[in-house]
Amino acid sequence: MDLRVTVVGAGIGGMATSLLLARAGASVVLLERVGEVAAVGAGLLLQANGLAVLSGLGLDEELRAGGFLSAGVPVRAADGTVISSLPVPDFGEGLDRVLAVRRSAVHEALLAAVQASPGVELRLGVEVGGRESFDTDVVVGADGVASAVRSGGDFGARVRPTGAVYLRGLVPLAGDGFAGEYWTPSGLFGGAPVDATTQYFYASATAPAVRAAVTARDLSALGRAWAAALPAAATAFDAVGSFDDLLVNEVVRVDCARWADGRRVLLGDAAHAMAPNAGQGANSALVDAAVLAYVLERAATVEAALAAYTARRRPRVRRVQDAADRLAQLAHWHGRTTTRVRDGLLRFVDRRAGLADRLVRSTLQEDPAALRGLVRGLDLRSA
Repeated sequence: MDLRVTVVGAGIGGMATSLLLARAGASVVLLERVGEVAAVGAGLLLQANGLAVLSGLGLDEELRAGGFLSAGVPVRAADGTVISSLPVPDFGEGLDRVLAVRRSAVHEALLAAVQASPGVELRLGVEVGGRESFDTDVVVGADGVASAVRSGGDFGARVRPTGAVYLRGLVPLAGDGFAGEYWTPSGLFGGAPVDATTQYFYASATAPAVRAAVTARDLSALGRAWAAALPAAATAFDAVGSFDDLLVNEVVRVDCARWADGRRVLLGDAAHAMAPNAGQGANSALVDAAVLAYVLERAATVEAALAAYTARRRPRVRRVQDAADRLAQLAHWHGRTTTRVRDGLLRFVDRRAGLADRLVRSTLQEDPAALRGLVRGLDLRSA
């Protein structure tokens, strides 16, 4: 690959894209508007597809050593009864688990690799305008929901606030901590240990009392709002130092009719921001990065590569976006009859091994073992 590529956005997707393209022989300039690359977020659940890309880059071992591995993410009722488990299929060689880590740990691993890569020039403190032109063969917009690259092209984008709000935080690990997700009358609550001393948690803010506490920035009220529905949630909020230590994220969905316009191309949230309920935001961005590097290395022209990338990625990610929306709706069903129907449906799926396996594989979008092989097979001329 003899291309000059500008990547806008030094988040997880942007850094992974830069590394993969540089390893395939491209000359990459990575632009970031802030003066210091830092993680935005608390914890991250790396699923088999995201782990496959990081493994192909040789970055997963340190993350595994410090994070928390589990066979899946069980969904429980408020009383702790398991509604669904959906275990990860065994894709071989370490790809049979999910890995909960600090988001900062993933950023630090990618940043160290970027700084060590001779094929990537990282420029910090660079603000990119939507109509800005670049003297480059490809411009990759990995710059998030409010993408400047997307605003400067014709992608047929629809950016839709969903009205959903999620809270995230890190607290000291108490005992063995907890892993999994709870669907309760007060909303959704979940998390996992992310290292030996820290628990990551997240919670929806849909119940009136919870939403009112968030609006008032009242941490004590948050704990009280959760206490009756799920004591573990109240305990987590009680361990937060101040409301400012919580991340409050409004969920926005982004749908693009086209992921490429000329030589501009989008990935990650810039192309397909989604609800967090399928756990595929960062993981899908990593898959985007791998597929984009693969097609650019092999296609005869940039235009053909970007068309192939869009054709392969867009429909698969759209299915995951829709699935995440459905999960968000199911998690917030209320009433004894409706929740009984919902829980029965989830248990039915869980008992049907073939159906559960197909659902997990659809969410992962690519076979993880093949995806890792794809990453490892990139030309390493510039490594």
